[in-house]
Amino acid sequence: MESILLCDASQPNLVADLCRRYGFGVEMQAFANPEHEVGTPEAVAQHRDAYGDIQPRALHGPFADLSMGSSDRLIRKVTYDRFQYAHQRAVDLGAAFLVLHHGYVPGTNTYGGWLRRSVKLWERFFEETDVQVEIFLENLLEEDPDLLMDVVEAVDRRQVRLCLDVGHAHCHSRVPVTDWIRKAGHLIGYVHLHDNHGRSDDHLALGAGAMPLDEICSALEEYCPDAVWALEVGPDNTAHSVFWLDNRGYLRAMRQRNG
Repeated sequence: MESILLCDASQPNLVADLCRRYGFGVEMQAFANPEHEVGTPEAVAQHRDAYGDIQPRALHGPFADLSMGSSDRLIRKVTYDRFQYAHQRAVDLGAAFLVLHHGYVPGTNTYGGWLRRSVKLWERFFEETDVQVEIFLENLLEEDPDLLMDVVEAVDRRQVRLCLDVGHAHCHSRVPVTDWIRKAGHLIGYVHLHDNHGRSDDHLALGAGAMPLDEICSALEEYCPDAVWALEVGPDNTAHSVFWLDNRGYLRAMRQRNG
């Protein structure tokens, strides 16, 4: 992996201390819920002050009820506006990476219609926006990587790649997580890493669930070695997860790679 980030679960002051302790970057998640007062100058300043010189930084954008390829133009408009909001907050906070959900719900849109409308939305986004971050589209309910891959490849912008959430794939996909990685690895630039038992998206500490994480991490290193890994386990599970990674040599390999 290129680097490791901690997802902050909307707790910047607590997680900033953990980032400094371990030498990791951060994924800021409070801005995923625009109903909270996180868009205010005060909230932006709070995050900026908390994270100081911590790098690299990512921001997770809003995702609830958004649908970039919806057949309803009003829903696409809301999605577009929320994506713009997320991009601006990422720029305001010096984030290099922006994570946005792909948002496809199986059975609600035709494959071709979703693909066509998604590409048009992103064409408009790049026409109207000075894009200053790398954008990663994340899987949630997708049963396989095919449509998400097709969207990223059709958008055909170097700034748009895939975020593989391994827990989502383990819960909701028809194919093993390692198959996602083998098939889509050339497009994966960002990974949400956590564990579960396959029934619900529990965000457990690494090794606390039933996922074949040794196989998954080995595949990530083989097929997308430059990806950023973001631990999405919550502050209470961080120490256990860092130990899991360190015990398997991943932290040492990352530090050797980055000098």
